[in-house]
Amino acid sequence: MENKKMLIGLNVFDGVVLENRPGFALTIGDGKAADYAVCHFDPNRKNYEDAVEDAKKVASIFKELDMDFVANFEFQNFGYDCKSPDGFDWSCKEGGVHRLNLPPEYIAALASEGNLAGIEYDEFEHCIINRNLSIEMASKRKIKPPVFALSESDNLNEQKALLESQLKEFAGKIKDAGSPALCGEHVFPVLFHIFASCGIIPNFKSQKESCSNIQFAIAGGAALQYGIPLWNCVDSWYRLTNPGHSPEELYSNLEFAYYAGVNRVYAESCSPMEKDGALTPYGKKYMEFCGKYRGKERSYDISDYTPEICIIRQDDSFWGQNDPLIWKKMLYGNKKIKPDKYSKKYIRAIRLVTHGKSFKNSISWDNIALSFLTKHRSFLPMNSTAVFDDTVGYDALKNAKLCFLCGRTISENTLSAVSSLVKENGTTTVTPKRFLPEELKNKAKGKYCEIEYGKGKYIVTDNLLSGRLKKAVKPFIGNSDEIRLTFGSEEIRLKISADGNTIERI
Repeated sequence: MENKKMLIGLNVFDGVVLENRPGFALTIGDGKAADYAVCHFDPNRKNYEDAVEDAKKVASIFKELDMDFVANFEFQNFGYDCKSPDGFDWSCKEGGVHRLNLPPEYIAALASEGNLAGIEYDEFEHCIINRNLSIEMASKRKIKPPVFALSESDNLNEQKALLESQLKEFAGKIKDAGSPALCGEHVFPVLFHIFASCGIIPNFKSQKESCSNIQFAIAGGAALQYGIPLWNCVDSWYRLTNPGHSPEELYSNLEFAYYAGVNRVYAESCSPMEKDGALTPYGKKYMEFCGKYRGKERSYDISDYTPEICIIRQDDSFWGQNDPLIWKKMLYGNKKIKPDKYSKKYIRAIRLVTHGKSFKNSISWDNIALSFLTKHRSFLPMNSTAVFDDTVGYDALKNAKLCFLCGRTISENTLSAVSSLVKENGTTTVTPKRFLPEELKNKAKGKYCEIEYGKGKYIVTDNLLSGRLKKAVKPFIGNSDEIRLTFGSEEIRLKISADGNTIERI
């Protein structure tokens, strides 16, 4: 049996490493507390040549500790001026954009010891869809630079294609310079599929302001569909509070990553875990987790996930944003392209399969609405669910018992795959009339109807929250206090606590 163990990491800063103070992220208690580190670099604080040399030194220190590391870059998200004292600009500003600029020489320095696991563009999707919002806020709304040049058209598909080409070029240059991987770190559960299609590893935040297993269902679907690893940042922040979650919630989110087939997980931040050289309750819970799960055998990972509920939709970057000041109604960061009635359909599907416990119009506690006042919880009931984009093929869908077709468009290849599943495997598929096989469209009558098709059936409706649909899908959505995950013959059932913040395997 292949051991597909999960690697466990912690974050640290380059200055701490260079000053020979490895700190909590590297050593704690009686031994090493992590398989790897996520190291935050601030190269703009030094002259360029010094930054290159320091990158080599950090790599060497981790090599001596027998650890690999992910190089994280976040400084560019908060300041428009990213110049070193000698004038080197660590941000690209050609054509009025603003994004991280890492020269090949600098990436080669990070990779010089052969232990660079990848480069992480911190909150990359946040910067794209919200047009570098932190810079806009810091400049009192005077500077509003997009990450990449935007399409002049208001056509969503043209903007999507442009973003994909830009991401592929950006990722390609970083990998060509010597980084084994590139990942983002997603605050919002969007762009996972577009990133994955460009070879950028899905890396979802859990805890934070989104529901952890909704994030997993979307990011995991992207990793499964595009055949790449899945990473997870268990983030201690909640809005402006750190720690914003309990030690027990931290433990359960780390544990969920193990059960969910995540390849790499790391905890952010480490500051709540240690005080005056002693472990806090957060540190004790982290070490308890490491003691139980670090190096623990696991027979599966995300590549073996066999979801039984599949939600298919175009990845248009909509998560429920609805606020004129902060979370603006725009897609892909382009103000010309607004969400429409199709954008929210998959959010309604998620609400349906979570027994009505997720929000009606959003999948994040960042939404400025009544949901903003609802107490955060990490876990919602969900039964073996994954979200795919509109090009997903048969193999990723083949175990589906229940399928949802949502959004603006779905490719003919995907519709054909779903048709085969319904007809030959007995899958139940919920769909609007326009995604039905042509030979069935004349049978679709009224606001709700069920059409038998081979061994399965199509449920045709535009209302994903109707009472009739809730009754029809009830046999598929599992128990209202459990998360269920399936990896081939391996079944994981997790009991959710009453407050939604801890889990226990059943």
